[in-house]
Amino acid sequence: MSQYVYPGILAEVENIMVEFMVKPKEVLVVIDENGEAVEEVFDDTETISVYETMRETLVYLTNIDKIGVDRVIQTRLDKIT
Repeated sequence: MSQYVYPGILAEVENIMVEFMVKPKEVLVVIDENGEAVEEVFDDTETISVYETMRETLVYLTNIDKIGVDRVIQTRLDKIT
């Protein structure tokens, strides 16, 4: 229902969320002294919190307007290639 009431606002929010999406936690794979590959996780609590909030918001937006979110992501991918 809300997709019909606020189509312009939803489209703008979708664009902003995809454009400014925060990177998930960073993991570096290194070789330890035993020659095994080990993951080193860099914890940044603030960044992880922002990422989780943005991820949840994108999930909600996708549930409201799947075609719009798909279009925004595809447009971003087309610009990359």
